[in-house]
Amino acid sequence: MTGHIYDREVDSDRESQPDPWDEFFSLFLDPTRTYSCAFWTHPGETLEQAQLNKIDLALGKCGLRPGMTLLDVGCGWGSAILRAMDTRRVNAIGLTLSRSQYRYVRDQLVERLVRGSPCGRVWLRGWEDFDGHADRIVCIDAFEHFHRDRYADFFEFAYRTMPADGVLLLQTIIGYNRDNGRAYGIPHTSVDDAFMGFLTETIFAGGPLPTPTGRDPKGVTAYAEDAGFTVTGIQKMGPHYATTLDHWADALREHYDRAIELAGPDIYSAYLRYLTGCADYARRGRIDVMQFTCTKPSTPR
Repeated sequence: MTGHIYDREVDSDRESQPDPWDEFFSLFLDPTRTYSCAFWTHPGETLEQAQLNKIDLALGKCGLRPGMTLLDVGCGWGSAILRAMDTRRVNAIGLTLSRSQYRYVRDQLVERLVRGSPCGRVWLRGWEDFDGHADRIVCIDAFEHFHRDRYADFFEFAYRTMPADGVLLLQTIIGYNRDNGRAYGIPHTSVDDAFMGFLTETIFAGGPLPTPTGRDPKGVTAYAEDAGFTVTGIQKMGPHYATTLDHWADALREHYDRAIELAGPDIYSAYLRYLTGCADYARRGRIDVMQFTCTKPSTPR
């Protein structure tokens, strides 16, 4: 990879004021600020270690080799690309729509450049505006924020961005409403309808959460296969999501005063409802988190 590690047109943004929302999220996230389902290998592990476990789990399914280029769609604060550079010796590109995240990851990449790490870049743009190439792609708990009418475009984008044998590792929250839940044998009540409506209106603005399989409604595997991928693995992580949410809810309660100061009582209450309600849903099987390993065949479709 050649070129700058950041978007030159937005680098003048260096002195922008911090976003209070960033501090609000930092109140309940771990030190890496990883805002996705963690993965525990031992009960006594911290949330931070569990987040690193999750990243290692995802990277391990990608078949990364030193010198490859990894694209992270929705890179957040850069925990996955930084971990990949440090432990897998791969080049990495992170895409984010947050200026605060962009500036933070940019500075982390500058430090690694000085230490002679593999090449890393961060760009302030969405996947729709990425016209480069990558050997592997990860998208960790960003897909559920896409609008449903963009799902097919995303998989087509991932397919054409990678060479033959490329791997897309997609981790996403999965949900079941009254209609598609019946197909999976999951009972539904009016209370469930109200909570799912709350989630799609306030947290997952892209619309109803995606389903894992099936054609009616169309699930993640169907979108992947229609784009040309072979889905070579699906790992369910629901219990880990419930534990992650428990950690977040406990931390948010511990920082009640500062959370109210930053966001107000309505936002605090909404986020606590989201965290505790989703933990209950994950334990009941109403929602899940799954990692989909999508492999591009060696022979083009």
